[in-house]
Amino acid sequence: MVAAEGFWTANKDLLALIVSLAALLFSIVATSQNIRATRKIAEDAADNAAAMARTATYQRIHELLVDSKAAAGRRHLFQAAAANNFPRLGDPGWDEINYSLALYDTMAGYLARGQVDKAVVMDAWHHPLANIAAPVRAFMAHRRGENVRQPWAHLMELLAAAERHRCTCPTIGD
Repeated sequence: MVAAEGFWTANKDLLALIVSLAALLFSIVATSQNIRATRKIAEDAADNAAAMARTATYQRIHELLVDSKAAAGRRHLFQAAAANNFPRLGDPGWDEINYSLALYDTMAGYLARGQVDKAVVMDAWHHPLANIAAPVRAFMAHRRGENVRQPWAHLMELLAAAERHRCTCPTIGD
């Protein structure tokens, strides 16, 4: 036992070095774990903020879409399509229809950029979008006839997606 005590006494600098290296290793491991934990917290916070932003964006466009002004434009579109008598450029009905469809195009643009969740949009709007698709196509043809060449960049894809979407919602009698 004396020999062992003599070794560590004689080599206390070596002992101090070993203790220092162990402390350094422990510090590196702890710092690495803290960095990983902090990164995970930051990523989770960023993901949560992005989800909240998508929800807020959807809520705002949804509020505009259900507003009476947008509903009046959609109603006017359905009536004009049924009568095959669309308003001409400059008529009040023209602006109503354009406004309601521009809102759909805005929502479609948000969807294309990932600013709203597709599942949320399709759950809430696929029936109205699928129902309005044919009148929109007829109005788009009418717009071209009125020499309006400004397309809605994302609307037609949204309508096509709504028509392809298979609803899992309950039906009457379920």
